[in-house]
Amino acid sequence: MKEDHLALETRKKIYELIASSPGLHKREISRKLNLSLSTVDYHLHYMEKKNLVVAKEDRRYRRYFVTEKTSPQDSRIISLLRQETPRKILIFLLENPNAIHRDICENTGKAPSTVSFHIKKLIEADILEEISLGKEKGYNIKNKDRVIDVLITYRSTFLDRAVDKFLDAWTSFGKI
Repeated sequence: MKEDHLALETRKKIYELIASSPGLHKREISRKLNLSLSTVDYHLHYMEKKNLVVAKEDRRYRRYFVTEKTSPQDSRIISLLRQETPRKILIFLLENPNAIHRDICENTGKAPSTVSFHIKKLIEADILEEISLGKEKGYNIKNKDRVIDVLITYRSTFLDRAVDKFLDAWTSFGKI
């Protein structure tokens, strides 16, 4: 039955792209496949109605995932990893558990208010936890193994040197 809904070549290409690079938003899909936004919009709407893909709001974008392939937890992680600042924060925290706000700001090169905004998003998404370190607060990734698994699985879709650097270091220590 799914094959019937994917009989059109354009729709099938969109579906396959989402399957291989979950969490893309409409404009990214349009650019990667060199299709007009209206064409992508039409096919995404159709596939959502047929429950082939699901869209998750991430404040600024609607990100698309293959319904049967991506768990809700992975959808949250991927949506945040698709954003540069949360991705930098998570990679830094993978390498530096219990890091404090100031250290995160220095590493990401972002203003304290920007880092606070993204940390709050990560806590609300149940990906980070805040811990007390005396007078300061530190941050840890709740399910570190899951975040690393998502980074490994979709490494090629992030196109980020920080992701590559972290995963190269991780694999050199025999963690994978």
